[in-house]
This record gives sequence, structure tokens and C-alpha cells, in this order.
Amino acid sequence: MKKFISLALLCCLFAWGCTPKTVISKSYDFDQMDRIGVMAFSNTWPAMQGVENLFAKYLINAGFKVVERAQLESVLKEHNISVSGYLSPETTREIGRILGVDVLLIGEVSSYTPSRTELTMTATRRSEARPVYTQDVMQLPDGTYVGYTRNVGTQYSHSTDVRPTEYTINARVGIIAKLVDVETAEIVWIGSSDESSSSALDAADYIARGLVKSFTKELAKRREEK
Repeated sequence: MKKFISLALLCCLFAWGCTPKTVISKSYDFDQMDRIGVMAFSNTWPAMQGVENLFAKYLINAGFKVVERAQLESVLKEHNISVSGYLSPETTREIGRILGVDVLLIGEVSSYTPSRTELTMTATRRSEARPVYTQDVMQLPDGTYVGYTRNVGTQYSHSTDVRPTEYTINARVGIIAKLVDVETAEIVWIGSSDESSSSALDAADYIARGLVKSFTKELAKRREEK
């Protein structure tokens, strides 16, 4: 019989200001978690399609057995099971029975700002100093006159050079991911993060790697405490 998530965890998951980026159930028995089914993430931005595959990659790399989204959706379609929106306990149990998974990874792209290029005008003030000369005549001892040039000061000039400057603002992505027990539909782990990068998918990759790494560390700590 699988254990329910604690009330304290639920309070932390849904309360503003919960300081950890990830929270893991203190009561769930993760030793019974053998296979993870990765669901398609909720997402309204075409550029962010397929981010769940990044999580599958890092979960496999961490040693977990993963049923990836395409395989999962194909099997569920054959059994006429809809997985859009809220997943009831009955639906999660049916998914677990058909696919032999213990938990589902469900997530959403919570925010997305694409990279963009902006143009700004940069003004550079220049100053230039030039010596000022004048022509003069002087009489030599023999009574003859000669012309010569002498400096009478300095002339200053100022100008402003205005040029366009182009710069790029990185894309920013926010993702929320959670593991849901298939028997109870309870959240046993949840994490959120946001990252920026020149590429939106690179930012999503950083998030997936960071959240999976955080989960594995928390899991190892839980097992050490036993």
C-alpha cells in the first residue's frame, strides 16, 4: 500500500514563499518507484514543444527506467484514455496498470520570453583641440623684413557622433515539474525553476538537468536517513 503525501508537504507546495526550489515527500516510499512515465508538458508556446523529452534524457542518465511520452501516448490512445487536463486517481491507476509505471512526471512551461534583438542609439561626444597660428612680419638687423608664423592660442571644437548599437536579450523559460503516484494521484515531488539563455531550448535543458539533479540528491539523502 503506497503512502500518501504529508499535509505539511501539500501546504508547502501550494503556499507562496516556499523557499526550496524542489520539495520531496517525507513519507512516500521511493524504494517502490521503479518506472517513470513521462507525460507531455502543458505548454502554449510552439517554440517550447517537447521539453518533456529533456527531462526523460536526464532521468535515464540518472539511472531511472523511463517510459517516454511518445510511447506512453501511443498506448493510451489504443486504450482510448485521455490525459489532457486534470488526472483523476482512476486515470492514473489505469495508466499505471497499462504501462507498468509507478509514477508519472507531469509538468508545464509556466513562462516563456523569446530572445530578441533591440536597437539603441549610442551618442559619443568628441572634443578636438587645434593650435591657432597667425602670420607676422619682423625686421632683421640689416633692415629687411621677413614673414613668420607664430602660435597665438588653441581652438576647441565639440561634436556628437550618434550611431545605432544592436544587442540581444536572452530567452527566459520557467518550468514546473512534479512526480505523481499512479495509485493515489498524490504529488510526491515537485520542483520549479527558470533560466535564461540565447536559446530557449538551452534554457529548458538547464532547467531539466538542474531539477533532475536536485531530485536525485534529495532521494539519496532520504535513503541515507533511513
